[in-house]
Amino acid sequence: MKLTKKTKLFAGLFALVLAGCGGFVYTDVGGSVTGLTTGSTLILKTDTNYVTRLTADGTFSFRVASNAAYNITVGLQPNPVNCTVANGSGKMTSDKPVTNVNVTCVPNVQIGGTLTNLPDSSAVILSVNGDTDYLTTLTANGPFTFSRYVVDGQPYTVTVSSPPTGKVCVVSNGTGTANRANPVSNVGVNCVTGVPIGGTLSGLKANTLLVLSNNGNDGYNLLADGVFTFKFSLLDGQAYDVQVATQPAGQKCTVNNGKGIASLANPAPASAISVTCVAA
Repeated sequence: MKLTKKTKLFAGLFALVLAGCGGFVYTDVGGSVTGLTTGSTLILKTDTNYVTRLTADGTFSFRVASNAAYNITVGLQPNPVNCTVANGSGKMTSDKPVTNVNVTCVPNVQIGGTLTNLPDSSAVILSVNGDTDYLTTLTANGPFTFSRYVVDGQPYTVTVSSPPTGKVCVVSNGTGTANRANPVSNVGVNCVTGVPIGGTLSGLKANTLLVLSNNGNDGYNLLADGVFTFKFSLLDGQAYDVQVATQPAGQKCTVNNGKGIASLANPAPASAISVTCVAA
């Protein structure tokens, strides 16, 4: 159907009226993405929770109402790269499309190394910077890599989140600054026999919580009487100091034989700590 000049004029006036009233006139706001690697998915979002998924470099756009503010951010980073948004915020002051929102992605850095002396049928869980998004579970000796990458230029620290039972896994070369020109592959994790730290709890009331600590960390939550063992064993010759971190409600718990030196030659004392709870 061919529109007359009068029809076009009325349509234009109608759009202006709607725009002035904050009505249903929408305009494209977008730009381009560069540096996105093959097989990656980048999710962009607006402050009104509209999202768009991108799997390759190119252009994108959102529909934004007239007179409305907009703020385009990264909703989900693609793993191998880190993407930043430029010119992502503004306000629609005309019906002219916005095309200068630029998203630039740069490579992240993969962290890896070698695991040695993990016993058969065991597992060790490693983390980067204590972030649960960077956990990796290893069940065999040999090379390993974290599935998630670290942002280029950011510091990293590899630690043991959960060791195999009765073992101490020592991390070497575990700290540094991520550099995409030099991927990290020299983190060493070596598991050796450790000395378990634990004992027996008595007198704890039902439905109460006691929290113990060893050397000021490795918090252990206890909910019932019985034998307990801290998650982290100690190396031969390391000192241990078990204390009450949080007393149970209405009770006072005392630690006996809670200090000593872990010894592979004589590990019994480190597992003979007693904790007794009485009414406060």
